[in-house]
Amino acid sequence: MVRGVRSGNRGASLLEVLTASAIMATLLGVGVPRVVTLRAPYALSGAVHQIAADLELARQRAIARNKRFRVNFSSGRYVLEQEEAPNSFVADGATQMLPHGATLGTISPGNPIFDTRGMLTANTTVPVTVTGAGTKTVTINVLGRTTIN
Repeated sequence: MVRGVRSGNRGASLLEVLTASAIMATLLGVGVPRVVTLRAPYALSGAVHQIAADLELARQRAIARNKRFRVNFSSGRYVLEQEEAPNSFVADGATQMLPHGATLGTISPGNPIFDTRGMLTANTTVPVTVTGAGTKTVTINVLGRTTIN
């Protein structure tokens, strides 16, 4: 029985592998910075929706538990707090962190405190900024309605 010699490609040469690797490295070097900038709008949207949802949660808990609730914002994090004694608030859950790259602006007029009916004493604005995506503002009116601008 005679063995035939296979004709065809037996693999890639070292030069071909190195060339393909160089092309891939160049494409990744160009593409990765663009992916990072594409992520910024999603981080901003996620941050404002997370804050809006937790503000609504604080309002609902104030009504359900018949206690005042406050959302205490501080440098990139916030926590829901329940009033235990007059003007004495304790945490009601874990501290929430904003997505990477998101920063809080000045909360005006201050940290929102929902009364037992889920209302505020004044309209409150919470600005959130992400570099490369801009700023969005979460607004809570005196009746407790939350909107994103």
